[in-house]
Amino acid sequence: MRIALAGNPNSGKTTLFNAITGSIESVGNWPGVTVARKEGEVKRSLYKKDESIRIIDLPGTYSMSPFTLEERITRDFVKNENPDVIINIIDSNNLSRSLVYTTQLLELGVPIVVALNKWDMIKSKLTEINVDTLSKQLNCPVIPISAIQNQGLRILVETCYQIKGKKQIAPYHSTLVENLDEVAQSDKQRFEFVSAMVTEAEKRTVNSDKQTIHDAIDRIVANRYLGMPIFALVLYSVFAISQSTIGPLIADYLVAWIDNVYLFAESLMEGAVSPLLQTLLLDGIIGGVGAIVGFLPLIMVLFFMLALLEDSGYMARVAFIMDRIFR
Repeated sequence: MRIALAGNPNSGKTTLFNAITGSIESVGNWPGVTVARKEGEVKRSLYKKDESIRIIDLPGTYSMSPFTLEERITRDFVKNENPDVIINIIDSNNLSRSLVYTTQLLELGVPIVVALNKWDMIKSKLTEINVDTLSKQLNCPVIPISAIQNQGLRILVETCYQIKGKKQIAPYHSTLVENLDEVAQSDKQRFEFVSAMVTEAEKRTVNSDKQTIHDAIDRIVANRYLGMPIFALVLYSVFAISQSTIGPLIADYLVAWIDNVYLFAESLMEGAVSPLLQTLLLDGIIGGVGAIVGFLPLIMVLFFMLALLEDSGYMARVAFIMDRIFR
């Protein structure tokens, strides 16, 4: 039995893969590309059947539209390799964004199990999710899990085994989409369906007049009018920090240290070695290292700042805002 693991970036997909397989994986590349392909076997402790279960970790994507390399890999895998079941892992804290991708997967006809990840964090939110309602709306099993705490994994795997071989019916189409290149065309209908489904499945708790910090931030950074100016300001701040403040400070300190090493080495070798060797060591080796050290901190700080933006989930919100523009 083969299970494909699909989901948005930052949804906890890799954490779930490691939890289900025990981090025992075979890593290679997808044919013709350099994107890593991770494949592993589900731990025997999670199911009682004699049949082995292989799980393939598909690249994190936001849609099935073949616009990016990751999206093409996911589409081609489902089309050509026919997995028995697809586990669609979604972030319980961001249902609306995650379920858009879910509706596209449901149109492929492959049995789907939706894994509501980060379920342990829902208690700190001001919303509750009716799992039964969501499952009925999607016309597929919905299993609450916490990949980081290993909660709900056994039920998830057993559910995959139970629905193996069943035909998945898209919840709002009378016929299945046969051409995978056309999956992303019904955007309006899909967004309306997701919006109505989330409204019915989510309900506010008693303290509905309050608002979490995440909700407040989302309202601002994902705003259709403020989102792009804020993104431009964030990018400017990232480059300013890396190129004008912290980056140059670190670079100046390291360059000064290299200069001291240069002067010390020059004093040791003066008159003791040949001028040719002295030039090679001082200008070639020490000087070459100094040239690299001069700009390396700028690059390191820049990538560190971009990694912070990615891990915080902000880049996912930017992608959501810019998706319609780039279509």
